[in-house]
Amino acid sequence: MSHACRSCAEGDDELLPEYDSSPELALAALLTLMTSFPARRSPALARSILAHLRVVSQDGRLDAVLRVCADQLMSNWEAFEVLSVAGTGSLAESLPTIN
Repeated sequence: MSHACRSCAEGDDELLPEYDSSPELALAALLTLMTSFPARRSPALARSILAHLRVVSQDGRLDAVLRVCADQLMSNWEAFEVLSVAGTGSLAESLPTIN
Protein backbone atom coordinates (compact mmCIF):
# COMPACT_ATOMS: atom_id res chain seq x y z
CA MET A 1 0.00 0.00 0.00
CA SER A 2 1.24 3.50 -0.81
CA HIS A 3 0.61 6.75 0.99
CA ALA A 4 1.73 10.32 0.65
CA CYS A 5 5.10 10.81 2.24
CA ARG A 6 4.49 12.27 5.69
CA SER A 7 8.01 13.62 5.87
CA CYS A 8 7.98 15.32 2.47
CA ALA A 9 7.32 19.00 2.04
CA GLU A 10 3.68 19.98 1.81
CA GLY A 11 2.37 19.84 -1.71
CA ASP A 12 4.81 17.10 -2.70
CA ASP A 13 2.80 14.58 -4.70
CA GLU A 14 5.45 11.88 -4.44
CA LEU A 15 4.15 8.60 -3.06
CA LEU A 16 6.24 6.19 -1.03
CA PRO A 17 5.50 2.59 -0.04
CA GLU A 18 4.26 1.94 3.46
CA TYR A 19 7.36 1.57 5.63
CA ASP A 20 5.57 1.50 9.00
CA SER A 21 5.93 -2.24 9.46
CA SER A 22 9.54 -2.57 8.27
CA PRO A 23 11.79 0.51 8.32
CA GLU A 24 14.62 -1.56 6.83
CA LEU A 25 12.68 -1.61 3.55
CA ALA A 26 13.09 2.18 3.27
CA LEU A 27 16.83 1.79 3.72
CA ALA A 28 17.00 -1.02 1.15
CA ALA A 29 14.99 1.05 -1.33
CA LEU A 30 17.24 4.05 -0.69
CA LEU A 31 20.39 2.04 -1.43
CA THR A 32 18.84 0.68 -4.62
CA LEU A 33 17.84 4.16 -5.79
CA MET A 34 21.25 5.62 -4.98
CA THR A 35 23.07 2.96 -6.98
CA SER A 36 20.81 3.65 -9.98
CA PHE A 37 21.49 7.39 -10.05
CA PRO A 38 24.90 7.44 -11.82
CA ALA A 39 23.43 5.71 -14.86
CA ARG A 40 20.33 7.89 -15.10
CA ARG A 41 21.06 11.25 -13.40
CA SER A 42 17.35 11.96 -13.35
CA PRO A 43 15.89 14.82 -11.27
CA ALA A 44 12.92 12.58 -10.45
CA LEU A 45 15.27 9.88 -9.17
CA ALA A 46 17.14 12.46 -7.07
CA ARG A 47 13.80 13.63 -5.60
CA SER A 48 12.88 10.05 -4.74
CA ILE A 49 16.25 9.58 -3.06
CA LEU A 50 15.65 12.77 -1.07
CA ALA A 51 12.23 11.54 0.02
CA HIS A 52 13.72 8.24 1.17
CA LEU A 53 16.55 10.04 2.98
CA ARG A 54 13.91 12.04 4.87
CA VAL A 55 12.08 8.85 5.83
CA VAL A 56 15.28 7.19 7.06
CA SER A 57 16.49 10.31 8.89
CA GLN A 58 13.20 10.67 10.77
CA ASP A 59 12.50 7.03 11.66
CA GLY A 60 13.41 6.58 15.32
CA ARG A 61 13.42 2.80 14.97
CA LEU A 62 16.59 2.96 12.90
CA ASP A 63 20.01 3.36 14.47
CA ALA A 64 21.03 6.95 15.20
CA VAL A 65 24.14 6.63 13.02
CA LEU A 66 21.95 5.79 10.00
CA ARG A 67 19.55 8.64 10.75
CA VAL A 68 22.35 11.20 11.09
CA CYS A 69 24.05 9.96 7.93
CA ALA A 70 20.79 10.22 5.97
CA ASP A 71 20.22 13.72 7.33
CA GLN A 72 23.73 14.82 6.33
CA LEU A 73 23.35 13.40 2.82
CA MET A 74 20.19 15.39 2.08
CA SER A 75 22.03 18.58 1.11
CA ASN A 76 24.19 16.63 -1.35
CA TRP A 77 21.14 15.06 -2.97
CA GLU A 78 19.39 18.42 -3.18
CA ALA A 79 22.43 19.59 -5.16
CA PHE A 80 22.38 16.43 -7.30
CA GLU A 81 18.75 17.16 -8.16
CA VAL A 82 19.59 20.72 -9.26
CA LEU A 83 22.67 19.61 -11.17
CA SER A 84 20.81 16.81 -12.93
CA VAL A 85 18.25 19.34 -14.17
CA ALA A 86 21.07 21.57 -15.41
CA GLY A 87 22.69 18.61 -17.15
CA THR A 88 26.21 19.25 -15.90
CA GLY A 89 28.84 16.62 -16.51
CA SER A 90 30.35 16.08 -13.05
CA LEU A 91 27.93 16.07 -10.17
CA ALA A 92 30.39 15.39 -7.39
CA GLU A 93 32.93 18.17 -7.97
CA SER A 94 31.24 20.85 -5.90
CA LEU A 95 29.91 18.65 -3.10
CA PRO A 96 31.58 18.31 0.30
CA THR A 97 32.69 14.91 1.55
CA ILE A 98 30.81 13.72 4.64
CA ASN A 99 32.58 11.44 7.08
